[in-house]
Amino acid sequence: MDNHHKEDIKALDELFQKVSTYRTSHDFKTLLLFIKRFRYISPYNAFLIHIQKPGSQYVATLEDWQYKFQRDIKPGARPLVILQPFGPVRFVFELGDTYGKTPFPEQLLKPFQTHGSLELSKYYNLIKNLTCDGISYNESDYGTNLAGRIQTAQKNMSSMYNKKYVKILYIMIVNKNHSKEEKFATITHELGHLYCGHLGTPDIKWWSDRHDQKIEICEFEAECVSWLVCERNNIKNPSAEYLSGYVEKNGQIPQISLENVLKASGMIEKKMHNSYLPIRKELILNKPGTQSKLLGIVKKRHTLPT
Repeated sequence: MDNHHKEDIKALDELFQKVSTYRTSHDFKTLLLFIKRFRYISPYNAFLIHIQKPGSQYVATLEDWQYKFQRDIKPGARPLVILQPFGPVRFVFELGDTYGKTPFPEQLLKPFQTHGSLELSKYYNLIKNLTCDGISYNESDYGTNLAGRIQTAQKNMSSMYNKKYVKILYIMIVNKNHSKEEKFATITHELGHLYCGHLGTPDIKWWSDRHDQKIEICEFEAECVSWLVCERNNIKNPSAEYLSGYVEKNGQIPQISLENVLKASGMIEKKMHNSYLPIRKELILNKPGTQSKLLGIVKKRHTLPT
């Protein structure tokens, strides 16, 4: 993502924090449900759509409306702006701003069915691609009430990935006795902590350093990330109960960083949708045990409660 996009994203966070947009429990819940609906675009872009046109049902580019759905854009319709990786912004139009003789596929307007089963390819892609960020995935024989944890790794740890030695910075441990879907919810929660910066960062270009946040904020952000990713992939998860209980008890949500929640969710989904992601170059080692020269320092918060 280029610098221009990063500035746009920080502006979204400023809108969220200073103008109190979506700070009430009701408005924030509405936002999460909206982002859940738009599974085919990134969480960031779903948020942008909600800001520009709340209540949107489906969006697509001019080309997709014409060639994929055989529909045209109504005269005078205003395009909606979303971000495009490694390029300029992209313009899309909402379903209500189109017309055509071919009925729009009804199933695309009903994305809320939750089947409770995760695609195996997405599950294994996610676990496999954790190594790209220096994360070692492990399973342990925990009791029922312990789902898992993430912590900083000891020095000189490495792992093989795609025939290369990779520096290990973090250890993730998940309860092996849980189902695939339960493990997935745990993984997304722990990655929510990591990618929201709760454990610090090896490099500020990777993700933010927010190791000094209050536990309440850390947990709410991680639960939001887990809920978004799970719900956008048809998985019911414990985060729903946590978030529901919090918003019912409190009139407003904590002073979270919506920017980091959306960014973390997008990073996780990217790992799910790609068979092999490139290793961060700072993590590639010449041989096992060799120290990798990192641009930053992993901060002192070693383990977070789950």
